[in-house]
Amino acid sequence: MANGFNDVGFLGDDLDGWRETVRAEFPESFAIADRMNRMGMRMIHEFPDGELPEARVLAIAAFYRALQSFQSVILLAERGALAEARALARLCCEAVIVTGGLLKVEGTLEKLYEDHAKHCLSLANSIIEMNRAAQTGRDLTQFEQEVARVKTEYPQERGPQSIKWAPLAVQSGLNNLYELSYRFPSGDGAHVTLGALHRHFDKDEQEDFVGIIFHPDKSDLRDTLLAANAALIHLLGLAQEFMGLNHYEAEMHDLLLQWAVSREELGLQ
Repeated sequence: MANGFNDVGFLGDDLDGWRETVRAEFPESFAIADRMNRMGMRMIHEFPDGELPEARVLAIAAFYRALQSFQSVILLAERGALAEARALARLCCEAVIVTGGLLKVEGTLEKLYEDHAKHCLSLANSIIEMNRAAQTGRDLTQFEQEVARVKTEYPQERGPQSIKWAPLAVQSGLNNLYELSYRFPSGDGAHVTLGALHRHFDKDEQEDFVGIIFHPDKSDLRDTLLAANAALIHLLGLAQEFMGLNHYEAEMHDLLLQWAVSREELGLQ
């Protein structure tokens, strides 16, 4: 059974050449990505053990989530699935903001619980409404109890609220990262916007529509790598400074020097 791109798309076995091409186009950026990823994997095995406060445990989990998202960005970017890579770069940034908030901003743990409560309330209400509308006759007691529990815990009229990422980023000292790695990739990556749909438009030199396309893309690989690499270097910095990994200080300093070189390759001075 054929497994080329024309047969199974981005799951194809014939994208190695594409991977080599994009890595050759941005060697410094992929080099620092590889270095940071290996550094992050080493850090995973060096976080302090033992009894830790809940906020610290969740910060470590957020570190794991950010690193996994970063690795996924690189995998997808190498295969030309840029919209999906950009969505994961944004998710990586979100996890970095959570990490920073848990480590530096009082009340972040409570905000996470409130955000979770809002999700549980919305889910329970939706299940109740769907079953009542369909007259399923299903016992909805557990969902009604969940609604009552959340409303008791958050009795204010507006109920529990979702986390606001921009203010948390500012409080965590990550406002520039938020703009670069969260806001910018959202329009044509994380959401199905007009810009995202135009990725499948083939246009001539006058930008006139020619047809619909489905193939690997590297049109904004530069911005995607910049967003992902920026998120990860902030994550590693947080781990070194606030998570008991001070022995990485010299390595972080050297990494920042390499980051300056790779940023120039990506057009960020």
